[in-house]
Amino acid sequence: MAEMKSLLDGVIEREIQSIESMESGSEERVSAINELATLYKLRIEEIKAETDAKEKDERREMDSNKYKQELNDKLADRTREEELQKRQFRDQLIDRCVKAGVDVAGLVLPLMFYGIWMNRGFKFEETGSFTSATFKNLLNRFRPTK
Repeated sequence: MAEMKSLLDGVIEREIQSIESMESGSEERVSAINELATLYKLRIEEIKAETDAKEKDERREMDSNKYKQELNDKLADRTREEELQKRQFRDQLIDRCVKAGVDVAGLVLPLMFYGIWMNRGFKFEETGSFTSATFKNLLNRFRPTK
């Protein structure tokens, strides 16, 4: 391409120099000027073709960069979404464990409390000679179920 450009530039320069040496108004000079105009048109078309090729290359590069950026954005979004899902799963697991612990404590602690107080109440009334109204009322209040 560069070789064609330099050859065309060389031919144009020679035509200009040959036109300068020709007699003005002669038919040779008119035909030489017409040939020079044709060569200039070819040169202009070549410049346009080069410019178009450069623009296409730039567009392709921009489109490629845009596509790469979109892929990177999608990958980043996917990574963020996966991290969010992991975090949500971990939070749900912790929540389930805490709820299970609270439910177990809700059953076990009252049973332990009732067992301790009933044991003490039965020790106090071992002989059966004294009965306390507190223990009697306490027995009525015990509810080991929810």
